[in-house]
Amino acid sequence: MMTSARDRHILIAHFLPHVVSGAERSIADLVEELDARIAVTMLVPGEGRLADFYRGRGLDVWVREVTTPRRLFPGLHEWQSRLFARQLQAAGFNMVIANTFAAAGRVRTAARLAGLPLGIYVREVISDKPLHREILAQADLLMVISRDLQQYIGRLADPSKIRLTYNYINPRPILERVELHQRSGRRSLPYPRRTPVVGLVGRITPWKQQDVFIRAIPLILEGFPECRFVIAGRADENDRPYEEGLHRLAHQLGLEDYLTFMGERQDAIELTSELTVSALTSTREPLGRVILEAHLVGTPVVVPSAGGPAEIVEDGVTGLHFDASAPDAVEQFASQVMRLLGDETLRACLIERARERVLETFAGRKHITIQQDCFLELAAKKGGRA
Repeated sequence: MMTSARDRHILIAHFLPHVVSGAERSIADLVEELDARIAVTMLVPGEGRLADFYRGRGLDVWVREVTTPRRLFPGLHEWQSRLFARQLQAAGFNMVIANTFAAAGRVRTAARLAGLPLGIYVREVISDKPLHREILAQADLLMVISRDLQQYIGRLADPSKIRLTYNYINPRPILERVELHQRSGRRSLPYPRRTPVVGLVGRITPWKQQDVFIRAIPLILEGFPECRFVIAGRADENDRPYEEGLHRLAHQLGLEDYLTFMGERQDAIELTSELTVSALTSTREPLGRVILEAHLVGTPVVVPSAGGPAEIVEDGVTGLHFDASAPDAVEQFASQVMRLLGDETLRACLIERARERVLETFAGRKHITIQQDCFLELAAKKGGRA
């Protein structure tokens, strides 16, 4: 970890050392574009994939474990937090930011003891619990990534502390990866190039409803028997039973020759660029970086008509919607996928408009400036919390 002499020094805390998801890629994209007067250090709770990812992006990384089980050793946790607070002060940080709500639990006590303002990115729909309300109340600023989340969190916390900060996405490295991939002649998908493929990329968990995707496959095959399907991603330990259930469902429906579970992939961008249709079936997706990536690489999307996806995708203009919470969600989803598979002109129009829209919005300077202004607002609160 380096100590910065620049005007503002931000510590951005993370929860897990091995996860590199949309939240981590989005914050890396943002940090690389911040004003040169702002220095950022990434706090990672252990060596692993995340620390390697940030180092590979040329970012400053501080590996420090904050894992004491406070219920068993509350006094030790307090002592650790006081030691951590002194380290924060000695390093000259102006603020502490949790990159996800879960990460706030690692740093909130130390930030308070150090007299440093605390910001929290809320990138997910958190449950309404007394502890969660307490954590939200301790933050000086809450940065939410969609209007849907803004409305939801506004019922759990002081609305005056909430700022709408859509994720920034840097298109340059994504487009460069796709160009290199196309020139290489390699294939990420396990099917021939001329085969239409519908894919769902993302963590496997019940609220993402991969089961809806699987149940729609027999309906789609009736109209497009040549079509094939992939699910890329894996479940965390708590969701393993759900993932195992998906494999059983695919077997029960006789889809072994039509559907491939590809597991977690490091080439998700390249894989998405090869899809004929990229799908999202979540009940309440906070935003959906995979949608932005699909827009950039030229893959049309079918997404839910609520939550973050509805804010990104204009139905019939930059993608197609379906009601992911409706009793007939499977049938709606299958119908929209078949509509795209059967209309090459529609696919081309959606691709063109979607790319234009994302370059004008999420890939533009506006979303960098909004978040940078939040950091400066937080920095102005230093000293008021000691």
